[in-house]
Amino acid sequence: MDEAIRNDCMAYVGRQRETSDTLAPETAAKQASVLGVAVPQGVLPATWHWAYFNRGFPSDHQGDDGHERLGLFLPPAPFHRRMWAASDVTVQRPLRIAVPATRRSTITDVAFKSGRSGDLCFVTVEHAISQEGEQALTELQTIVYRDRGLPETALRTADDPVPAGFFIHPDMELFFYSALTHNGHRIHWDRDFCREVEGYPGLIVHGPLMATKLCDAMAGGSSVRRFAFRALAPVFDTTPIRLVHGAGGTSGSGVIERSDGVTSMRATLELA
Repeated sequence: MDEAIRNDCMAYVGRQRETSDTLAPETAAKQASVLGVAVPQGVLPATWHWAYFNRGFPSDHQGDDGHERLGLFLPPAPFHRRMWAASDVTVQRPLRIAVPATRRSTITDVAFKSGRSGDLCFVTVEHAISQEGEQALTELQTIVYRDRGLPETALRTADDPVPAGFFIHPDMELFFYSALTHNGHRIHWDRDFCREVEGYPGLIVHGPLMATKLCDAMAGGSSVRRFAFRALAPVFDTTPIRLVHGAGGTSGSGVIERSDGVTSMRATLELA
């Protein structure tokens, strides 16, 4: 890794961005529609804040992959792929729907490492959300950048049957979740970009979408104090997965398992 590039990226540590949101109930209703669940009343479930605080940006700030281009808020890592690799969410008090809130995001670490797939850049962002002047939620988010690896292969074609006990994410679900979260990343909606540029066999399922499903299933309607997840392997729109966890409403661990036996995501949950 070029030392000048490394130093340029490291200089972004400490950079901050503040975003306010009305926490409109309409957004929660749209999220419920995407997930196929009842609309929450009064407060947001633990990870539903991911549908909020999503800034718009002008077209000249847009990168080739549809995200806000690197070098504005996030460091200019010299890699093509970016992934939301992990989050650790602590809820001090549940966010109240329709009560304005502010999120302050701070880049707390930039680290370069080498792995089996080559060089990687890990960026840690701390999000602190306050409501009416009181701290409500904190989150440590890890974003990973790396070069494109060898082409991935699909576990099944779109016409193959889904194994019993598993489910897939239809492309329209990915489209509506991208729209809900104002996420322009082309890996979630542009099949040609996935195949021809990124080397993926299909659309990538959003990590936070799967994490929210896992968190909600593990919580079973109970209030969450802490939820943390780590993404381990990709899931495509044709990939059958299942949620594996203890009884809903108990603290513990859970995983998302692909039909080939590979664990795609690990998570832990603590109830309030």
